Amino acid sequence: MVFTLATGCGNNEKNGGASFEATVLENNRTVLLVQPAEGSAELGSADRIVVFIGDAELINAEGQGITIEDIGVGSKVQVFYSGGIAESYPAQINSCYKVVILD
Repeated sequence: MVFTLATGCGNNEKNGGASFEATVLENNRTVLLVQPAEGSAELGSADRIVVFIGDAELINAEGQGITIEDIGVGSKVQVFYSGGIAESYPAQINSCYKVVILD
């Protein structure tokens, strides 16, 4: 199994990071399976991405803290990460530092 890293071209954030909008397909309490929004560079890498939450900041659109349980299937989110995506299937983001629920 070969893994390569792709640099996302979303909005640059913390330490040269990136972000993208996505729809949540699954919430397993420690990871989110998401589908990147149409037009995002990440969709060019994979149609499904596993996002490892770890100690990422979780907030709503108003900037208030939320829990992983507040993120439901079908929710629109913005994922902030370091820019590296493991090219597996589904692709994987291990360096997520913030998730914002948009709806």
